[in-house]
Amino acid sequence: MGSEQLARRFLHVNLNCAALDATERVYGDVLGLTARMRTDPEVATDGSILGLDGETYCATAFLYDARGGRGGCALEAIEYHSPPLSRDPSADPVRPGIRGLQLAVADVDAAAAALRRGGLEVGDPVDGLMGGGKSVLALDPDGVVIELTALPPDADSSGGALFDGIRIAAIDAAATGEFLTDIGFEELAAPSTQSVAGAQLSPGASGENDCVVACYALAEDGRQFKLVVVQHPDTAAVPVPWGGNRQGLYRCALRVENVHDALAQVPDSVERMGDPVWCPLPGTKIEGLHIAFLRSPDGVVFEFVERPLSFFTRSGS
Repeated sequence: MGSEQLARRFLHVNLNCAALDATERVYGDVLGLTARMRTDPEVATDGSILGLDGETYCATAFLYDARGGRGGCALEAIEYHSPPLSRDPSADPVRPGIRGLQLAVADVDAAAAALRRGGLEVGDPVDGLMGGGKSVLALDPDGVVIELTALPPDADSSGGALFDGIRIAAIDAAATGEFLTDIGFEELAAPSTQSVAGAQLSPGASGENDCVVACYALAEDGRQFKLVVVQHPDTAAVPVPWGGNRQGLYRCALRVENVHDALAQVPDSVERMGDPVWCPLPGTKIEGLHIAFLRSPDGVVFEFVERPLSFFTRSGS
């Protein structure tokens, strides 16, 4: 759907982590993302916004690449203090949900070696499933797959890695694709069957299967941030449960001009998680934001965030 009232660009992708320090060492110290905004962990927020009972206390860092808040998507890393992190008991790389993220780097081999020195599991070079060309996969401390790909020749490599995309393991790629286009995504590559090796999904994995793969993007991101959907024959038909403190990559925040106008154009078939709410951001320069939550058929949470385009067209970073 081409409506300008629906989702227009990625703002951030949420990673719920066991230890914020460890996450920042990987994505910040090694890969070059920078924390440009943090929330106050001493200020409580309403847990019901994300399906949690009572008040929540957590430390959050918004990690940006060199493009900054007006030019790129942030990785929103959250360490839950109360309630505690809901650990992911499974290491199955094809379980439903957001299973990987893509970071483009100037030197794939050097970045992979640095992650290996930092204690991460790092695989051998493979054909990239998200970025194309040679890729190397690593597993972060919370089980998130990092797919390292090479920066385009004309990209500025002075600022570390560029956060370029995510991968969703889908129960039904067609149903997920319909959901995505219903909320504003453009289909870059229609669902098609292709052979996918286990090592393209997680470092050290084996085997090869026919999977359904598709690719999507939002209008204001162009092709600088892509969402790849993979339907694997072994993916269980059990959506990710609702509840914001689940370990790993959990939800995506998308810019809309007006939350209520966006929701008015979303079909009734799209699952809404409550009414639009005001979400405070304690300790940041942003008082808060109007948001609404939707769930894909796989249980992935997509968050409509009211962030007018005028914010992104002002001068400054």
